[in-house]
Amino acid sequence: MSARKSRILRWFGRILATDLPFVVRLPEGAGDIDVTLTAIDGSAPEAAAGESYRRIFPAGSTDTEPWLEAFAFEDRFRLRFEGYAEFEIGPDRIGCRLTGGTLAEAETFFLGLVSALWLESKGALCLHGAAVVAPSGAVGFLGFNRAGKSSLAASFLRQGIPLLTDDVLALDLDERRRVMAQPGFPQIRLWPASAADLVENAQDLEPVHPDFEKRRVPVGGGGLGTFHDAPAELRALMLPQRKGSEIELNRLPPREATIELVRHSFLGGLGEAAIGVDRRFERLAAVAEAVPVFHLVYPDGLENLPQVREAILKRLKTL
Repeated sequence: MSARKSRILRWFGRILATDLPFVVRLPEGAGDIDVTLTAIDGSAPEAAAGESYRRIFPAGSTDTEPWLEAFAFEDRFRLRFEGYAEFEIGPDRIGCRLTGGTLAEAETFFLGLVSALWLESKGALCLHGAAVVAPSGAVGFLGFNRAGKSSLAASFLRQGIPLLTDDVLALDLDERRRVMAQPGFPQIRLWPASAADLVENAQDLEPVHPDFEKRRVPVGGGGLGTFHDAPAELRALMLPQRKGSEIELNRLPPREATIELVRHSFLGGLGEAAIGVDRRFERLAAVAEAVPVFHLVYPDGLENLPQVREAILKRLKTL
């Protein structure tokens, strides 16, 4: 990781400076820098002299990421992705140290858990979902792996509705107390079967990571659809579930919506340990109170997505 000229990029509504190359195309940025990403050489000391720290993840037998280990220091966090890289995450600087993986592999972790942890340490909230920007505002799709959220988003892109983000849905409250969804980067990740039906030349798409099945689908610039590179007010959140033969949109009361948002937090137990259970719950409850959350039930099959898309757009107009 030799020295390179630093670039200024836009990243989840913030300004990132880095001398590291990216596989993913992040938009060019300008203005005051929020955080700097740099390479770190050499092995990591456990802590500076006299500095206290604690292991915060995994916290117990229920944690399901054996490849991840996290520590909280006085003014920073350390995330270790076994066999790949580790990151030192401070208020205005993030360092990346390779520990067996490539820089491209480390980038996948940076654009996921590392980014989400830094954003939440600064007061944002990160959900596991995709979002597009319809004429009446942004709509997010939340779900675990294979829930269909990215395929739903791709269906919107095919009809000229731009992508806002995929995988990490970062939210902020603006000065008017609106929930603003932040732009991620111009890429969507699809399972091979979905990519084959939704994207031309899907066989040429690269995997997101050597150990992951999903494929990188560039957005805009000759790729699929277009990218919305500005914050957008979040008008609704959808919890997709593929079952039955009818399309149903059922709004959840705030209490149930809050529970669903807890379940679909991007950081999960890591966020609770790093940021605090009470602080994160307050943020999740505030979003559930301000933004309608719907259970979206629809029949399985990509051929049904156009009808699902139209039902969602029709519902958004009534909010």
